[in-house]
Amino acid sequence: MGIEADVLAKIRPSAEEDARLADVIRDLTAKVEATLEANGWPAKPLLVGSVAKGTHLTGTEIDLFVAFPPELPRKDLEERGLALGELLERGVHMYAEHPFTRGWYRGFEVEIVPCYRIVDAKARMSAVDRTPLHADYVIGRLQEGQAEEIRLLKAWAEGVGAYGAEAKVQGFSGYLCELLVLKHGTFRRVLEASLAWRRGETIELDVPAGRMFEDPLVVIDPIDAGRNVASAVSVERLAGFVHAAREYLRAPSDRYFFPRALRPRSVAKLRSEASRHRLGLLAIAVRAPAVTEDVLYPQLRKAHRAFADLFARHGFLAHDTRFDVAGKEAVFLFAFTVDRLPRVVRHEGPPVWVKNAKEFLDKWSRSPKAVGRPFIAGERWAVDVVREATEPARLVKAMRRELSLGKDLDRSARRSFRVLSGSRAVPAAYAEAWTRLFDKRFPWER
Repeated sequence: MGIEADVLAKIRPSAEEDARLADVIRDLTAKVEATLEANGWPAKPLLVGSVAKGTHLTGTEIDLFVAFPPELPRKDLEERGLALGELLERGVHMYAEHPFTRGWYRGFEVEIVPCYRIVDAKARMSAVDRTPLHADYVIGRLQEGQAEEIRLLKAWAEGVGAYGAEAKVQGFSGYLCELLVLKHGTFRRVLEASLAWRRGETIELDVPAGRMFEDPLVVIDPIDAGRNVASAVSVERLAGFVHAAREYLRAPSDRYFFPRALRPRSVAKLRSEASRHRLGLLAIAVRAPAVTEDVLYPQLRKAHRAFADLFARHGFLAHDTRFDVAGKEAVFLFAFTVDRLPRVVRHEGPPVWVKNAKEFLDKWSRSPKAVGRPFIAGERWAVDVVREATEPARLVKAMRRELSLGKDLDRSARRSFRVLSGSRAVPAAYAEAWTRLFDKRFPWER
């Protein structure tokens, strides 16, 4: 057997698993139908997602949508959808465009999602209304053997760190993987085609784009020409996908599908590496708010940009930086080329002959922050000014309240905000996060 055949044998659900899955779906669907009938709710449960299409991997979850008539008010749709979610064990209310329930049923993870029943994407009333149409589209176009090719692409994308449209990953969704295989035919042909992708690549199936998109990768939704299926894919995730495809085609290995887990380096090794490269370390820690990952991660990115911009504006050059979640904390890690700047910074003003030059002179001649009087440097006025902070830790402590980190993180930072510098920035709790910053190997190289 070749590598891909061996991989399929591991990722394809067994006949026993599929039989148990089918039995659970029948049982759950019957209970949903009974609940709908008992309440007099005219709606229909629809199996969607990879299970409905036969492209699921072993250990999959069940996506059960419940389609209500379009005339039902949104408030009633939401209430009835959550009421149906009570059929699940350990159910948790999740919030996207409208609430749904994620929980467990007889050993399988399940999502029960209310939607409106439509036959044309143009009639959609919420984003999830298209999902049953996606299932119909894929089922109607799958050729013999392509379900296996989709399974390979999904498992490969997950192994190289590119699978998942959620905010944490910013990668390739299951539906996107399915469309790519429908477009190119096989797993390998998708990888081969990706070698020609560049930022802004646009891929169409049955319909042309209904509008312009500016995303790094554009794949037109064949049932809604105004939607980009690949809108979640970041430019870094796109670049990583292309590089992994090139490397896999050059030397195929099951390590792309089943990479070794990252092994955190010891605190001593991390501190030693920073010392060897003469890097100044800083860790900013905020207690992670109790929100979903799709709410949390955009705020983490916003906060990370705010911290990075603050340091850059004040002259602190970051050699490397990242954010992560360590236990119950959101952590923002910085490795600076220097961890202390001179007490004085030169502030450049306007050319001597412009009209507002006098305003510059008046301001800085009287300022207590100025070190001496303004002077001419070339054709411009200049003045030496005392820095607000000579160390990044002092700067971020002084300026934190002026930064916008995101609604939930701002609230959390008011109660829990720590700044650790030097060796203290590398406690054991952050070892894995620091390892991710220093270890630049790709997953299949570990």
